[in-house]
Amino acid sequence: MTSIPPKARAAMELARRGEIEEAIEAGEAALSDAPGDGGLRWFVGMLHARRLDFDRAVPHLQQATSMMDDHPLARLELIRTLIAAGRLDEAAATITATQVGGPAALELVRLDALLSERRGDHRRAATLLRTVVARDGKDVESWGRLGACLLALGDMDEANGSFDRAIALSGGRHDLVLKRAEAQVAGGAGGAALDEARARAKARPADPMSRVIVARIEDLLDRPAEATASLRSALAIDPGFAPALLALADLLERDNCVDEFETVVDQLAQLDELPPTLPLLRARLALRKGEFEIARRLARVAPASIDPGMRAKLIGEASDRLGDVEAAFAAFTEMNGFTARETAGTAAMAAAYRERIGALSARITPEWYTTWRKPRPAPVFLFGFPRSGTTLLDTFLAGHPRAAVIEERPVLQAAADELGDPARLPLLDEAEIAALRRTYYDALDRVAPEAAEAELVIDKLPLGIADTALAHRIFPSARFIFVQRHPCDVVLSGYMTRFDPRGGMANFLTLEDLAELYDLTMDHWARCREVFPLDVHVVRYERLVADPESELRPLAAFLGIDWSPHLLDHRASAKARAFIGTPSYAQVSEPVYSRAKGRWLRYRRFMESVLPKLAPWAERMGYSI
Repeated sequence: MTSIPPKARAAMELARRGEIEEAIEAGEAALSDAPGDGGLRWFVGMLHARRLDFDRAVPHLQQATSMMDDHPLARLELIRTLIAAGRLDEAAATITATQVGGPAALELVRLDALLSERRGDHRRAATLLRTVVARDGKDVESWGRLGACLLALGDMDEANGSFDRAIALSGGRHDLVLKRAEAQVAGGAGGAALDEARARAKARPADPMSRVIVARIEDLLDRPAEATASLRSALAIDPGFAPALLALADLLERDNCVDEFETVVDQLAQLDELPPTLPLLRARLALRKGEFEIARRLARVAPASIDPGMRAKLIGEASDRLGDVEAAFAAFTEMNGFTARETAGTAAMAAAYRERIGALSARITPEWYTTWRKPRPAPVFLFGFPRSGTTLLDTFLAGHPRAAVIEERPVLQAAADELGDPARLPLLDEAEIAALRRTYYDALDRVAPEAAEAELVIDKLPLGIADTALAHRIFPSARFIFVQRHPCDVVLSGYMTRFDPRGGMANFLTLEDLAELYDLTMDHWARCREVFPLDVHVVRYERLVADPESELRPLAAFLGIDWSPHLLDHRASAKARAFIGTPSYAQVSEPVYSRAKGRWLRYRRFMESVLPKLAPWAERMGYSI
């Protein structure tokens, strides 16, 4: 039997202890002594993959496969890594070229199903997974994945049966129960998932995890207060229950409850077994307290395999506040790379969203508009490209006693869903317009019942710009507030923010996609303003942070509301709001600051490739480049 070289043995020991970066360094050193060792190369490739560094993992695994042609596991690991890296065509070609027998053959089918899932072909994936579970009826993970695919296909009954089988085989594994619930929420069955989770918790009065699952579903359904209550009930059962403490810490930080957040972090630090995410929570706390050097150090020492996207985000934010633009930009690039790999199909979603805006813009012409029938009026829409300052402005406006601000809820989207093809807009009759208006108000009443009593409803939705035509069609006399900020600061801030990368937000993972989306969105808005008689008031972010009252008084006049000193106390408004569900939740609770003004200039060299897209808009808005 061949002995393991000392350097390779050291790498394996480091990996066993979870010190992945050190294990990679030791493994690479071992490879320099034995470059033809296929097993060692396979091991190092898997370490890179575990750290989600697929660009470095793939070459190692490709070489290991060629060196170990008779060893199917190396080829299977290569396929798995190619899928994780989003290199789906290469993964498909490798699957086609792979011929294996025995247990490896069934694993190849599993990987083929995973490839289909990543491509969005849930029907083919379900067919393959049925083959897997027919041959291995105790494959818990495949039963769970089959349930998720069936749910995506709308087959609720069979999906629930598959999830039930997975949960039963696993002995009621909580992660599978949670996975089913998350899939149900994503599939539009969140209410049913919540009812099931509550029933499960009621049947298990001494089980804190069942209450954590209820809290997770409440959080996914945008019910943070209920989620917090469920977590506190879990902690009433077991005050040291780490999953509940971790979830509560996350919720409290996102809800700007920094003192309570710190208390929960301290509780986590007292546990006998420290959670691996604790350094990241400590880094988040240090960042909120303005201890940027400490925050960066804590994030850097956190295990790279534990939420690498959040780790990179924290390093980027801390580095930015420290003025270290090199480290900040590198971290934000790493963050977006991890986020893109965590969610399947982000590039396709980004392109599809841009194509939708392009198709909408092409349709919007004076001739098209003249075919519209006479409409009727309603609310105020607050638009602006994400990171333009819309959340800051809506928090100012929320302080007025006559205003109800609706923050980024799918109210206008409900009308868009009912409408379907925007080509129908010119042909709508009064009854159809009234029905769409009812759909809008029904959705509004569901998400914000208090708006029914408000004299002024402000619907804030930054990328609602794409649906300007719809908003104007069903509310022809609606007023629009447009928040404007230097395009380069907007794009940089968007790149530095970790969004949920679905739909239009998938464009925020690369500067190129982001700049293209900005250009398309601004062009779409400009076209809408040229074609439709929109009643628009522009708020300039830089003026708002420099002198809030001077910028807000003309806006109050435009909205027809009396001036109120409450408009200036945005921090009180932020504190009074139940929850701020946007990435700006932390900033709007701070005093008005101007540190983000002109920040792009420090990052200019990283943005040279997108300046040709942004410069025309900067000049058009009166900014310098």
